[in-house]
Amino acid sequence: MTLPLSAYIGAGALLTGLLGGWTVRDWKADSDEAKAEQKAFTQYAAMTEALADQSLALEYTVQSLRAAERSDRETIREIYRNVQVPADCAVPDAAVSLLDNAIDRANAAATGKPVSALPDAP
Repeated sequence: MTLPLSAYIGAGALLTGLLGGWTVRDWKADSDEAKAEQKAFTQYAAMTEALADQSLALEYTVQSLRAAERSDRETIREIYRNVQVPADCAVPDAAVSLLDNAIDRANAAATGKPVSALPDAP
């Protein structure tokens, strides 16, 4: 018993349709994967840039605080250089102001607020 020609043609068309569909689906999967990789790369680049900006801001804050710390140390040395220490060991007003400014800068840095590198005038 032989199959009619239309059965062979139908089977060939079905096989061609399945293989064509498989190929098109493979192309779509590759396209979706490429889009996902591009999206992931874009997000990675954005996050890296954001972290770099935060790191740079932290470095500026640290440099500002270090400069203020050096300035404070020199100012304290100048304040106490020629001062006769009384028996009750009172702290001069200029030193109190300087220490208050240092505390304010440290608290501002801890909360993320802008930090002034220059102390207030005593």
